[in-house]
Amino acid sequence: MMQGIDAAVRACSASTGSRRLERRPNNSRAGAAACLALALSAPIALTGHQAAVAADSEIRIGNTMPYSGPALAYGVIGKAIAAYFNKINAEGGINGRRINFISYDDGYAPQKTMELTRRLVEEDKVLLTFASLGTAPNLAVRPYLNANKVPQLFVASGSSQWDQPHDFPWTMGFQPSYQAEAHVYAQYLLETHSRGKIAILYQDDDFGKDYVKGLKDGLGGKLPIVAEATYKVTDANVNQQVATLKASGADIFFDVTTPKFAVMAIRRAAELGWHPDHIISTVSESVSAVMQPAGLQNAEGILSAGYYYEGDEAAAAGDSSYREWSAFMDRYLPDIPRSNGLATFGYLAANAMVAVLRNCGDDLSRDNIMKHAASLKGLKLPMLTPGITINTSSHDHAPLEQMQMMQFTGGKWQRFGPVRSGIDPGSVSDSFKTIFRYGTAKRDLANQLNANTVTLMTGSLGSTYANMGADLASVLDKGTELRVLPVIGRGSVQSVADILLLRGVDAGIIRKDTLAFLERKDFASNVHEQLVYVAKLFNEEMHVVAPKSITSLSELDGKTIAVDLPDGGTFVTSINVFERLGIRPHLLYIEPRLALDMLRRGDIDAIIAVEGKPLQWLNQVNDPNLHLVPVEYDKALHDDYLPAQLSAEDYPNLVSAGAPVNTIAAEALLASFNWQPGTDRHRRLSLLVEALFNNLPTLQRPPFHPKWMEVAPLAPIAGWTRFKTAQEWLDRNMPATQVLGANAQAGELPPSGAPTTDARLFREFLEWRVNRQKRAPVRQPQ
Repeated sequence: MMQGIDAAVRACSASTGSRRLERRPNNSRAGAAACLALALSAPIALTGHQAAVAADSEIRIGNTMPYSGPALAYGVIGKAIAAYFNKINAEGGINGRRINFISYDDGYAPQKTMELTRRLVEEDKVLLTFASLGTAPNLAVRPYLNANKVPQLFVASGSSQWDQPHDFPWTMGFQPSYQAEAHVYAQYLLETHSRGKIAILYQDDDFGKDYVKGLKDGLGGKLPIVAEATYKVTDANVNQQVATLKASGADIFFDVTTPKFAVMAIRRAAELGWHPDHIISTVSESVSAVMQPAGLQNAEGILSAGYYYEGDEAAAAGDSSYREWSAFMDRYLPDIPRSNGLATFGYLAANAMVAVLRNCGDDLSRDNIMKHAASLKGLKLPMLTPGITINTSSHDHAPLEQMQMMQFTGGKWQRFGPVRSGIDPGSVSDSFKTIFRYGTAKRDLANQLNANTVTLMTGSLGSTYANMGADLASVLDKGTELRVLPVIGRGSVQSVADILLLRGVDAGIIRKDTLAFLERKDFASNVHEQLVYVAKLFNEEMHVVAPKSITSLSELDGKTIAVDLPDGGTFVTSINVFERLGIRPHLLYIEPRLALDMLRRGDIDAIIAVEGKPLQWLNQVNDPNLHLVPVEYDKALHDDYLPAQLSAEDYPNLVSAGAPVNTIAAEALLASFNWQPGTDRHRRLSLLVEALFNNLPTLQRPPFHPKWMEVAPLAPIAGWTRFKTAQEWLDRNMPATQVLGANAQAGELPPSGAPTTDARLFREFLEWRVNRQKRAPVRQPQ
C-alpha cells in the first residue's frame, strides 16, 4: 500500500462520486463543496484568497483523474504520481517543503472536472494543477485556470491544444501530441506500406479527431483511407464498427481507442479473422491494462510507438535508470504490475514536476514555477527512451516530440527503427502544408485593366527581399507601359506558396534551397513543371549568433536555437543544413530581433539568420559575450550552398579585423509560375524580364541595394528550367563565352584567398552549357 497516502481512494460525497488522493486527512469541507452545482461558465477571476505562493512547509498540487467511469484504467497514473511524491517527501521534500498532492476522481466527465478544479483552487488553495487527465476535461478548465494565472502543468493528454502559449500561457502538455504521434505512424507507413489501404476506428471527440488529423496530414493523401468508424465512450462495444472496417478491404487498421475499447477492438478483430497491420495509440499500449485482457495471442504483432521503457525493457537494455524505477515500484507500488506502462507514465511526469520545483529554488511562486516549466532544455528523465529529451520554452509548451516504433511480440513490446521526430520542421509552415496539399494551381487571366502591372512577392518589412523589390519598382516603373508592384511577404516559403496559389502574383524572390527542400521532402509532386526561374539574384549569408563558449556549428547539437518564422527562408536553410550535417538542435520559430534578448538571458543557445549581409539589427549588437559562429563548407553542403565570409567591415562589433568568419550562403532567385507562351501572364512576366536585364547596370549603382552587385544572370540552377523569355534574352545579349566574366563582374567571386574560385565558376559554366544543350521541352501546366 502507498505509505503516507490514503490506501483507498475515498468517496468524498455519495451524490457526486468524487474521490481524492492526498497526503493528509480529508478536509471535512470537501464533501459539502463537492455537492455544489458549478456550471461550465466563463472564467471568474479569484480574489486574494488564492494561493499564489507555496507555504513555508508544503507545496499543494492539485489533480483530477478518472478513478472510476469509462477511463478508470488511467487511475494508475494518479496512484503512481502520488507514490512518487510520497518518495520525495520521505527523502526530505523539495527545498524543505513537503508535497501535498490532492487528486480527485472526476470520472472523465468535463463538468465534474470543472467542479473539482474550482474546489482545488478556491478551497484547497493548490499552487498549481498537474497531470490532470483527458482532453475534454482539461479543455473545460483551461480558460478558468489561465484567467486566474494558475499553472496547468504537464496535462496528461496528447492533444495539440496544450501547446498554445500565446493564447494560454499557463497551460503546458507533457507527452508527444496525438498529432505528432500520428505523424510518426504516417512516416512508418509511407516507408513500409506504399500500397496499403487504411481503416480507422476512433473515439468521437477531440481526442480521436486529433489523431485522425495528424495521420491524414502526415500521409498527405499518399495512402488511401478507405473507411472510418467512430464510437462514443458510452457505447457498450465496438463490434459493428470493427466489422464495417473489415468489410472495407483495408489491410492497415489505425485503432484510436482508450484502453477499455482497445481491448474490445483487438478481441473483435480476432473473432472476425481480420489480421491487418494493427496500429494502436500509446494511450492503450499497456500490457496489463490492454494486451493481457485482450488476449496475448490476439495482440501478437500489434504496432505502436513509445518514448519510455515498458516493463522490464530497461533491464534488458542495461539502463541504469531501471534500477531506480524498479526499487521505486517495489517499495511504493507493489500492487501495480511492472508491465502497466501507465505507472511508468505517472513516474515520468512526476519526475519532470519535481525537476521544475527544484529548479525554482526558494521562489515557489506561480510565476516562477511557470517560468522554469517553460525553460527546460535537454532534460533527461529515467525510463525515457535513449535519444529522447524534454525541451520547452516560452514559445514551446510541447515538452516531448520524439518517439520510436515498437511491436508487441512474445508478450512484450520490442522497439525497432530510429527515434523519429513527430514534428517535421517543414510541417510547421502553413505555406509548405498548402503546397503539399495543393500541388497544382490554376490562374485566371488577368483583368485587362491591369494589363501591364506585375506583382512581385518580396519579404518581410526591412528585409533584403523587400528592399530589392522597392528598387525594382523605382527603376523599372514606366507608367502604363510597366508597373512593378512589390508586395511585402513573409519570405521564401510564403513566396513559393503565393506564386503557386495566390491570384494576381506574377513572380517572387525565393531561395534555391527552398526548392531543393520541396523536392527532397516531396511537398509538391510536380513543382518542377510549375516553377521556373528568371535569374540568380544574390547570396544570403548564414549568420549564427551565439555565446563565445560555442565555437562550432556541431556544438549546437541538442541546443535550443531560434530560426525565424516558419514561412521565411531562414528556417528552411537551418533545418536543411542541420539535417545534412547530422546535427539535431531544438528549433524555435521566433524572429531574430525578438530572440536577441532571450539569447542574452540564456533562454536560448543561438540565433540563426540567413539574409544578405550586413543585417541592420545584427550590426547594432555590441555584446562582448556574443560572437558569430563559423560554418565550415562541408562537402554535404556543396549541392545547395556556396562558401562565404563575414568580416569586420560587415560587423565591427562581432568580428575582429583581419579574422573573418567563414560561413555559407544560400542563393536567392527571381522565380515565377511557368506560364504558357501566348498567355497574358506570360506576356506580363516577359515585360518584367526584359526591363530587369536592360536596367541591371543602373540597379548595380548607388543608392540601390549593394546586393544587386551579386546578380549573376548567366548562372544556371541545376535541375530547374529558366523562364523562356529570360533564356532568349541571354542568348541574344550574353553568349556563353561571356559567362565567367559576367559572373565575376556580378560579385560571384568568393572571399579573397578562397581556393575554389575558378573551379566553381568554371563548374557553373559547364553546367550552364550542358543544360543549354540538353534541356528537354517542358510540359506546360494545363
